[in-house]
Amino acid sequence: MKLLKQPRFWLLIWGALGAVFLLYVIVSASVSPRDAASATKPSALDHDRALLVGEMEDFTYAFPPRGTPEIAFLHEGSSKTLKDFRGKAVLVNLWATWCAPCLKELPSLDALQNTLSDKKFEVVAIASDPRGPDVAQDYLDRLEINHLKLYADPNLQFAFAMGGGDVLPVSILYDAKGQEVGRLIGEADWQSPEALALVRSVLP
Repeated sequence: MKLLKQPRFWLLIWGALGAVFLLYVIVSASVSPRDAASATKPSALDHDRALLVGEMEDFTYAFPPRGTPEIAFLHEGSSKTLKDFRGKAVLVNLWATWCAPCLKELPSLDALQNTLSDKKFEVVAIASDPRGPDVAQDYLDRLEINHLKLYADPNLQFAFAMGGGDVLPVSILYDAKGQEVGRLIGEADWQSPEALALVRSVLP
């Protein structure tokens, strides 16, 4: 009881409460409303299943995480690998000229590339077709594909390594660090709100 009557005791109590309040103010000021909003925003990087709806209902998250393969494919006669795209989120799409669902899907991939052209993102649509890049380019021209670059895998080495040897199309989403986020087997509308939300959630 004597302690409660001492001014020094109450001074210490009020000083401690003041320090706690000051710390709360500093922490609150350092977290902007934008940061707070992004903390609750669904993200495919966190395997948020709320994103797997509509056109993305069949998208499956990668577990455990897988890195990009080192197998090369062609672009304008030169070899490239997915490591060349490090720093960007990448949607790899394996397609072929003989695959009707692939051809139906390509315009939406073209639109996706156009929509996110100002972001660190690229659709890498790889023609898994033994007839070669010239034939594939002819199909892109017929479909009026204007925003996708032509990548080719005429020997199908990349396609078989990625699990696209038996069924096409296959779309594989990678984050900017080159880790596979997940994949979708079969056709989808990549310009749909669900697809845009999923892709945007992994943009750097």
